[in-house]
Amino acid sequence: MNEILNLRKLEMGKMGLMETATDLYLFFQSHLAQFESKAQMQNIHFQFEGEIERDMVAAIDQEKCRQILYNLLGNAFKFTSEGGTIKGKVKILEQKLYLKVEDSGRGIHPEDLPHIFERFFQSRQPDKPAEGGTGIGLAICHEYLQLFGGEIHAESELDKGTAFRLSFPIKLLDKADLPEVHSEEVYDYFSIVKPVFSADLGEKSNSSNPHILIVEDNPNLQQYLQLILSDRFQVTTASHGKAALELLDKPNDFQLIISDLMMPIMDGYQLLEKLKSRDDTRQIPVIMLTARAEMSDKLKALRIGVDDYLKKPFNEEELAARIENLLKNQQVRQTEVESLPEKGQKVPDISQEDQEWLESFEEYVKAHFADDLLSVPDLALTFAMSESTLLRQLKRLTGLTPVQYLKEVRLNEAYQLLETRAFNSVSQVASKVGYTDARSFSRSFRKRFGVSPSEVLKK
Repeated sequence: MNEILNLRKLEMGKMGLMETATDLYLFFQSHLAQFESKAQMQNIHFQFEGEIERDMVAAIDQEKCRQILYNLLGNAFKFTSEGGTIKGKVKILEQKLYLKVEDSGRGIHPEDLPHIFERFFQSRQPDKPAEGGTGIGLAICHEYLQLFGGEIHAESELDKGTAFRLSFPIKLLDKADLPEVHSEEVYDYFSIVKPVFSADLGEKSNSSNPHILIVEDNPNLQQYLQLILSDRFQVTTASHGKAALELLDKPNDFQLIISDLMMPIMDGYQLLEKLKSRDDTRQIPVIMLTARAEMSDKLKALRIGVDDYLKKPFNEEELAARIENLLKNQQVRQTEVESLPEKGQKVPDISQEDQEWLESFEEYVKAHFADDLLSVPDLALTFAMSESTLLRQLKRLTGLTPVQYLKEVRLNEAYQLLETRAFNSVSQVASKVGYTDARSFSRSFRKRFGVSPSEVLKK
């Protein structure tokens, strides 16, 4: 829907460029690294070459460039079979950016090729399987390139593959024009040499910062996560679940774990089951970061006990916001639990009775959260306890007050509705989860997830 609106704005001449000074090397490195997990999952050989100097800075519209890159790569992955190849190249030459994306997929029929950049175009070939989609992605790429003063072309041969080539002028800037200091410790994504990692990359962060463990088998994405998080957190990495457990068996102070789902030796599901079955790791919040988007995968992780679930490609501010919220909730929960027993006593685990009560409470809230009149007094009355008792009970078991708990349930449901396009407007989603004011909903949503509802809706 947002791309349709953007096409309409372009048609009316009401869309301009929002150029900002951009570290080109870091821009492409960060976005390309996020497709490597998808390539691994689909067993596709993904290779990108780059002729971009480390300190090269240019004024570009980052969001439109990101959309072009994602649309071209998304199509390549969509139409390339297992065992296939996707290659790309980006270079800067004489104040111009050149990008090529080619695949070994099934190709485009010669009769369709002249029309692929037309809005809403769908192949009419009788033997072509139904693919879904709207025919907007390539059209928006073409329109954006015209806006940039550039061009895009496609070449294709049936059963052999497709290649897209584009170019547009850019204005090179000085590194001093960057809005903020960019780290120079970025892994050379384009190098064919196996990277040599700095085991102490996270030591740049303050030792008082929260300590998180990243479990990710892709070396490029692993280092990218270190890069974007090391300013706020102490970061340690592991390449698979077994290595993570070995680290957890040693004295450590990990306060949160970010784990990939698809990994060798021990995958994310197996790691999560181990973590939630051990007394010493059960309370550590876990974020599952994965390229798998199927609802069945998400539900399986939620049943095991994952605390949050984020799909790749991800927004780094959204990831940081989710980490901050989980750490804050964990701290509140820990403080509450530690205040319950007398000094010197062991903190008890959640009993079976507590677990059953919490499950019944969660079921009731999820069945009634859309009611904007649902309140703490109503909950206390339903569960036959005073408001103060309900407050103590819920904080002991979840670390959240009843008001915080209701907000958490509503916002998580809202994220799910936006992500699955169950509704086509933010106000409809706000109303569905019990918010009477869409602006208040948007503020709470951004504070919780680090992105606005409209940004999730247009992903």
